[in-house]
Amino acid sequence: MEVFLNVIIFTIGCFLGSFFTLAVYRIPRKEDILIKHSYCPNCNHKLGFFDLFPLLSYIFLGGKCRYCKNKIRPRYFILEIFSGITFLMLFLSLKPNIYNLEFIKIAAYFIYFAVLFIIAGIDKEYTRIEKGPLLFGYLFELTYIIYTCALNNIDVYRYVIYLIFMIILLLFSIISLKRNMNEKYFIQVLFLSLYMIMFGGSTIFVLSTILTLLSLGIVKVINKKSSNTAIGFYLCVSNMLVIIVTNYICNYIMI
Repeated sequence: MEVFLNVIIFTIGCFLGSFFTLAVYRIPRKEDILIKHSYCPNCNHKLGFFDLFPLLSYIFLGGKCRYCKNKIRPRYFILEIFSGITFLMLFLSLKPNIYNLEFIKIAAYFIYFAVLFIIAGIDKEYTRIEKGPLLFGYLFELTYIIYTCALNNIDVYRYVIYLIFMIILLLFSIISLKRNMNEKYFIQVLFLSLYMIMFGGSTIFVLSTILTLLSLGIVKVINKKSSNTAIGFYLCVSNMLVIIVTNYICNYIMI
């Protein structure tokens, strides 16, 4: 039963990975990501039912489009595998009880990771953090906070502090209309950071920041010619990794 459930979670993760590639491609181009049918970016031909299965379609088609025969970038296949593994590891890190699954909690983590995946993908490509996915993340997080506070009678003072910080950032963003691109990106990273703190807490965020700085340092040493650094990408990946590892430690080691 557990193996079957793990296969399902891995499959869901792969399908999510396929959706992430679509979102990362379309959102910066202001295209619809929910209704518009999937198509080949090379020949614009609509993809058929058997073209949309994560991993399997890529393998059976030999990494090429069925219609124009152009090669499909391997990163799509890699991202689908990586997404499947990540969501499976996240699911297992929560130490689920197959007879009493906490669907709301698991769904909240999955949505949170989905937002980070999309933000990271776009930031890696364009070195900017799109407002759409982040706004969706904030709305989801606000709903989840209200749910947890009502259900568990949690102290809301820290969330009030987060709200005050968010208002300050918004005011600063509105007032500083003439800021340069570096300042604009810095404010975007601050909004992303606040989103992470609201969900995972300050300790998780501090560990994520440390891992991000270490990663950026290593990348800088390896690639000294790099000018634009996608800080949001490294911050998202680090945050997901830290959450999974800390969940494992708390749920399996510190019993």
